[in-house]
Amino acid sequence: MKSCIEMPQELSPVVCKNCALLLVRRVYGKHWWFRLVREPLVLGMRILAWWNGIDARSHGVSNAECHGCVRFMKAELEEKSPFFCFLNGLVGPWFKTTRDSMLTPAELDEAKRHAKEMMKPKTEK
Repeated sequence: MKSCIEMPQELSPVVCKNCALLLVRRVYGKHWWFRLVREPLVLGMRILAWWNGIDARSHGVSNAECHGCVRFMKAELEEKSPFFCFLNGLVGPWFKTTRDSMLTPAELDEAKRHAKEMMKPKTEK
């Protein structure tokens, strides 16, 4: 029996440039307190996504690890929620700068490479 992740599904049009999961894992491993900053923001995104009828898990992905990634939720929120766009304009640049300041250039490059690799259809890997 196949799981819903393995069912044939059209791939999401969202292009991932940095693997958010990889970046977060690296920062969480270095700075325990970063969860206290990020998790309330993600909860807010989930509430806005629910309010706007967005399900990040509905995006087809080539890699099971990417299933339900916040990147998909954020991309749809940017399209559907002016309120999210306003909040993201205030918090987003600060969040990215803070997160990236806790990572080495090599870790940021690794996240770019990983995202590019995960975006490839399975037949190309």
